[in-house]
Amino acid sequence: MTLREHCAVELRRKLADRAYATGVIEVVLARLVDDGYLSESRFAESFLRSRLRKGETPRVAAMKARQKGVDEAALQLALDEAEASFDSDQACRSILKRRDPQGLRHGDERLWQKHARFLQNKGFDAATIVRVMNDDKHDQFDD
Repeated sequence: MTLREHCAVELRRKLADRAYATGVIEVVLARLVDDGYLSESRFAESFLRSRLRKGETPRVAAMKARQKGVDEAALQLALDEAEASFDSDQACRSILKRRDPQGLRHGDERLWQKHARFLQNKGFDAATIVRVMNDDKHDQFDD
């Protein structure tokens, strides 16, 4: 069993799915917050860290956090921190090396486009994708 942080909206939804009364849910959530077991800021930080490890940009990770229902103020603080330390080129390069360690995309236009779309879905902009994929191609020939 793995433990992870939850936001209040998630817990509220889970408790409601188990047919707890609204009043009981609100009391439980308030108690969890008071006792320090439930924290929107911890959830936001944890969620963004997790999504960044999976190769997403802070912007895409924040969008997914919003879909979960995280408090916007807590998310914005975590997002500012994540963006301050995020190196787009390095993150893009890292994902690309995991996805195509042998550099097979350099000889196959369709494969190159497939990787570019993948990186775009992770939230990288076209300029970063092209720059990293081209830099990587030059590095391949320097070895």
